[in-house]
Amino acid sequence: RRDGDWEIFVMNADGSEVRQLTNNDATDGGPAWSPDGTRIAFVSDREIFVMNADGGEVRRLTDNDDRDNAPAWSPDGKRIAFPSSRDGDNEVFVMNADGSDVRQLTDNDDWDDDPAWSPDGTRIAFNSDRDGDYEIFVMNADGTEVRQLTDNDDDYVPAWSPDGKRIAFVSSRDG
Repeated sequence: RRDGDWEIFVMNADGSEVRQLTNNDATDGGPAWSPDGTRIAFVSDREIFVMNADGGEVRRLTDNDDRDNAPAWSPDGKRIAFPSSRDGDNEVFVMNADGSDVRQLTDNDDWDDDPAWSPDGTRIAFNSDRDGDYEIFVMNADGTEVRQLTDNDDDYVPAWSPDGKRIAFVSSRDG
């Protein structure tokens, strides 16, 4: 937000060579690298876009009046999971990396958010307030076999370990 507007930047891991990739009047955020490092998916004013890692060839992937957010690449780089409020509440969707074949994976009256692919691409963890507070859930990558993993107050933002055996998450369970 160096110029008063949220934009996407990249830098070397040591903090050197900071470069701005987007430059527009929209609010850009939530960058997610493709597994092969050649593309970055991001959110810009309610929609999901993808661009080359150098900021070139920006393409819109979603186009609706509601909020799409937090794109997450599948490990093979072929699909992107994302939460969207396009049906009035937040649900988890998946689409091909080119924006085609958008499919809704969750369908309930509650808030499903922050999808994270397992390293083998077979499951997606997410948080939901289905039981009155936010908990971590996991489902097959096609949306079947949804299972609740936590049962505490306010567990969010799951992240898989590289071997797929553990899930890290944010929690306020200790107050």
